Amino acid sequence: MDTAKEASQAPAQSAAPAPTTADADSGILSAKDLKALKKAEKAAKRAAQKVAAGLPAVSDPRQAKQGQQQQQQQSQQGQQGQQYQASSDKRSQQTPRGNVASRDGGSAPVGGAPGSAGSISHNAAPSRLTLFGHLEQTRITSAAEANKEVHPSVLYLAMQFASFHVAGSAERCRAMLLAFQDVIRDYKTPEGTTLSRNLTNHLSHQIDHLKTARPLSIAMGNSIRWLKQEITNLGIDVSDAEAKDHLHDQIDNFIRVRLDYADRVIVENAINNINDGDTILTYSSSKVVLSTLIAAHKQGKRFKVVVVDSRPLFEGKSVAKILSKAGISTSYTLLNGLTYVLKDVKTVMVGAHAMLSNGMLYSRVGTAAVALAASSRNIPVVVLCQSIKFSDKVLLDSFTFNELGSPDALINLSRSMDKLPVPSAALKNWKTTPNLHVTHVLYDIAPPDFIKKVVTEFGSLPPSSVPVILREYKSGY
Repeated sequence: MDTAKEASQAPAQSAAPAPTTADADSGILSAKDLKALKKAEKAAKRAAQKVAAGLPAVSDPRQAKQGQQQQQQQSQQGQQGQQYQASSDKRSQQTPRGNVASRDGGSAPVGGAPGSAGSISHNAAPSRLTLFGHLEQTRITSAAEANKEVHPSVLYLAMQFASFHVAGSAERCRAMLLAFQDVIRDYKTPEGTTLSRNLTNHLSHQIDHLKTARPLSIAMGNSIRWLKQEITNLGIDVSDAEAKDHLHDQIDNFIRVRLDYADRVIVENAINNINDGDTILTYSSSKVVLSTLIAAHKQGKRFKVVVVDSRPLFEGKSVAKILSKAGISTSYTLLNGLTYVLKDVKTVMVGAHAMLSNGMLYSRVGTAAVALAASSRNIPVVVLCQSIKFSDKVLLDSFTFNELGSPDALINLSRSMDKLPVPSAALKNWKTTPNLHVTHVLYDIAPPDFIKKVVTEFGSLPPSSVPVILREYKSGY
């Protein structure tokens, strides 16, 4: 009897109308029915949201879940595109002319998604070759871009570096240390800390700003490590005035010993490589080489000098002018005339940006070509280099570690960097020309086989002895 009653009630329940909100409010529905009601209301709300967003409404919960996943993916892609655009804009501000290099070496549209295809428009930013994409590039930074902690002397020095008004590894190192003296003099230790613990952090802001103009040279890096070590060695009980005076004196002593005295000793040793009647070839500009040639002339030695130069810096012009005014017979030519002038040369004398621990000479681009041409003719190549420029780095090519100059300087046909630029007619629109890259590499490396000896303040030694100097005297910096 009960079974028949239950059977008669089952169809009635299945045929009952769908529960409404009014029934739920009256308390008639069971917990299961309330759950189904809430689920239906949520599905209806989701469908309404999709219709408002322009998406087709679906009744199947599984399809609804897939639609939610699609919305999430689209939202993530939109966020990635915004992040890529922000990073691209940041790179364009940090790199002159807004270069954005794609993986294949082509131009990626600024603000576009990574890997997006498309032809290069005339408004697209100029690209950089992938081979040099990791290298830092010279750029002029304004004071508005600098950290508020950056000292005015460092702001001015960064502009001098970027414009190449202060060039040369030793000269940049000297100017940096003198600027740091101003920074230390005006530094005030915050409350709750000491000078020996906080000054290194304050100097880091100055160093970071100098890096935005040009990468640090090897000599600058060695000097910075030495200075930070001097600051760390200060006692915590030393007053700020005493500490500042001590650091000021130490910087003066460092410049005097590692730069000034080192140059004098190198000049005295290098003069022995010049004899009467010799023709000395030098490339680009080196202060210590220039001092050696003038000192040899003052000693009464009679010789000729050939100055080989290259675009776009034309650093050898000032060298030729100074030597001729000193009474030395001087010839000037560009790098493309090297093989012609080598026929009468007895010794090649060049400076160095750095000497690496594997004996490689790291110097102004074109030095390797000069060393190769001289070595092939059995002409000795003598390198004049201070030990502050010695590095424990090992390089086998000029691509891993280098610096890029402004491409605009390379296409400039003006005979002086200080005059108004005269862009080449064929390359003046290079920034908007598809598949055209202008690369201005500043340095190259010459193998130790091309070098006869390196003259330092410790004497003349073969390139293979660079690690010995580093091991014995590295404690000095």
